[in-house]
Amino acid sequence: MKTLYTLALFLFVATTALGQATGPVVDFCGQQYEVPAGATLVSPYEVRADKYDLVLMYVNYPELRNGAPAEYTKQRMKKVKGKDLQEIACFIQGTPAKAFKYHYETEKGPVYELLAYGVTKGQATMIQLTLDVDPYNNVEIPEFARQFVHFDK
Repeated sequence: MKTLYTLALFLFVATTALGQATGPVVDFCGQQYEVPAGATLVSPYEVRADKYDLVLMYVNYPELRNGAPAEYTKQRMKKVKGKDLQEIACFIQGTPAKAFKYHYETEKGPVYELLAYGVTKGQATMIQLTLDVDPYNNVEIPEFARQFVHFDK
């Protein structure tokens, strides 16, 4: 009888655990990050929220070395009529990286983009973070996005 109760308890716990749905997740460099409340998973590598849009990209090493981030930034700036291009230092998940930062105007006001690029956890990556405030320190980078790109360790 004790075995029957144990088996029934095991089945109940197993079906309850399987029935619990977790929220959407982003997989980046082998780790999964749960999308925060109020944000939407647009694609497996893009998260959109009220105040930011985060795109996580993988690139080939030769493209990273041959200037793909600079070329992408030039094309993007041309498309959105960006201004005040700056090259800055940052970190991608604690690993030193570089970034381009610029802004452009929309009908809702100024928008700021940060395109960080580098190698982290063995992967050549680019991260595009679009914000409604100028990201000049970590306070302006939303907590979720700060897991991927930040200014100081």
